[in-house]
Amino acid sequence: MGDSPEVIISRSERLRIPKVLDSGRIAKLRTFRTRITDWTEPSAEVFEEPVIVAVKEKRERVVEGRKLEWYDEIVKDHLHDDVARFQDLIEHKRAAGYVVSVRDAVLAYMLVFKSGTKSMITGFLRAFPDWKEVDVSTVGEALSKLKAEGLIS
Repeated sequence: MGDSPEVIISRSERLRIPKVLDSGRIAKLRTFRTRITDWTEPSAEVFEEPVIVAVKEKRERVVEGRKLEWYDEIVKDHLHDDVARFQDLIEHKRAAGYVVSVRDAVLAYMLVFKSGTKSMITGFLRAFPDWKEVDVSTVGEALSKLKAEGLIS
């Protein structure tokens, strides 16, 4: 999928973790619900959906004339609240009637997470159905364009 031999995206996964709300929170939700309308019953179970991306980077070193090669694995947990903010940015653009491009997704990632490498961003995007097949080179081009436009540094 366009990964270079020096960098391999070894894991790109969106988790779905159930979380049970305490009874005090449910009572507050019921109170709020009755003030607005009686359209739904609050659920005691909600889901958090963090995204985990693992990237293996090739390392090399020459020791006593021998070339040693190995891979270091870098794992980044993208927390649920940040993933939700990313999705909100994407959905706002869709709701306005625009088609969301890879460039838009990369910009949203940079706005929410403040930094990222092309491999890490690619792994993150691959966790979503819309960008399942995104290529590292495409993300790299989007980053270059955003930098040239002065939107990121």
